Amino acid sequence: MISTQELKKTAFQVRRDIIRMVTAAQSGHPGGSLSCTDIMTALFFSEMKHNPKQWNRSGKESDMFFLSAGHLAPVFYSVLARSGYFPVKELGTLRQFGSRLQGHPSIEHNLPGVYVASGSLGQGLSVATGAAIAKRLNGDPNYVWVLLGDGESEEGQVWEAGMFAAHHNVGNLI
Repeated sequence: MISTQELKKTAFQVRRDIIRMVTAAQSGHPGGSLSCTDIMTALFFSEMKHNPKQWNRSGKESDMFFLSAGHLAPVFYSVLARSGYFPVKELGTLRQFGSRLQGHPSIEHNLPGVYVASGSLGQGLSVATGAAIAKRLNGDPNYVWVLLGDGESEEGQVWEAGMFAAHHNVGNLI
């Protein structure tokens, strides 16, 4: 397991990545990405069970992560790159035409680590709930993680997904 000191170093580097990406792109939402850096670093480098070299969109035999608040893409891209899903050098292409690193995560260019496109606030919990139920039905003991933004908690779909997950005892959804 990675030490707290190593997690702090990684989180510091992720913050640097966020600032560099957003500054170079002259576009983006650095505040939200910076505020959830510690959470994302802990998830990807300590808590989640995942293997970038064996990643596939089905999520079989691995924990899955869904970013509901798509505008937090810079932090997501940084932890993916630093976890080994794609080269760190690619972070410099954020929001460039033709880049796999768009303003919101997209599956258009098959970016490893991204299961679904995000950006329509309120939909991430519904998608993650479905993935968690699929894992349960398939006998996959792994977890599904989802990060929501505070503003999207105002969306009715978030509340409906939460109530659905609770009603159906979706215990592998975090």
